[in-house]
Amino acid sequence: MNNASLEVLQSKQYPAGVTIVSGRGGLPEIHIDNRFCKAEIALLGGQILHYQRIEDREPLLFCSEQAFFQLGKGIKGGAPICWPWFGQSDQWSGAHGFARSAIWNLDAALIDECGVTQIDMSLPADIIEQNSQWPFQAALKTSIRVGKWLSIELTTENLGAEPIPLTQALHTYFKVGDINQVSISGLEQSAYLDNLEGLSRNPATGEAISFAGEFDRIYDQVSGAITITDACFDRTITIETEGSGSAIVWNPWVDKARAMADFAEHEYQHMVCVETANAGDDKRLLDAGEKHALAVSYKF
Repeated sequence: MNNASLEVLQSKQYPAGVTIVSGRGGLPEIHIDNRFCKAEIALLGGQILHYQRIEDREPLLFCSEQAFFQLGKGIKGGAPICWPWFGQSDQWSGAHGFARSAIWNLDAALIDECGVTQIDMSLPADIIEQNSQWPFQAALKTSIRVGKWLSIELTTENLGAEPIPLTQALHTYFKVGDINQVSISGLEQSAYLDNLEGLSRNPATGEAISFAGEFDRIYDQVSGAITITDACFDRTITIETEGSGSAIVWNPWVDKARAMADFAEHEYQHMVCVETANAGDDKRLLDAGEKHALAVSYKF
């Protein structure tokens, strides 16, 4: 384990409602219980797994019942961090980079004057420095705030002398009642790359997104809020972003769900990914000393 042991983490003092537990796979998790919500955050991947406000009958996030909780593997659920590349890379092997499969450091746990809990984490420097594939010097931090709504910020800093090419995403899985009764708006005017057609470029459709089969698109020139309307759960989730000009929408549908060992074949019906990203034409180049923050808030 790259960060402090579970025993060391548990020996420290934390604000009221913040506890460190031995979670799934025996890996450390941060559990939060404040006046607004309950939440669970994994140090594996530095990602939130669960968020549910006290008044809600359903959680915001989906996590597969068959998700892997193992070092070196990503967790299929919550809001995984794809970094320092999104998807498959022409230069480096492995989908979605290496941040999502490593144990992160817990840097701070705070509660503000309103009762919102903030968890600050960082990817250990040696995970980046010792990665033989990615020859750059950088620091990666995330802040997760849970209160009346959920907010995540991911900050990359170039610590070296050479520019860093960067694609990334907060690969958020939303729980929905029935994918057939879900629509997504806010992307009607955005052209997209279709991953089911070899990343072919397509013009904007002018219509809200609905689902009748596998769906995997990177939307370009995204501005303004994106909304997920879930008729079955009778809720609308509003996604507000900063530092992002692209978004990914994904549902594996029947065949791909059956093919994934860490995903139950029926679960495609109850999830949709809407990812806040710097991907496709929105890739970034960080100059020496430059920082870039990718941030999102989910309100409903």
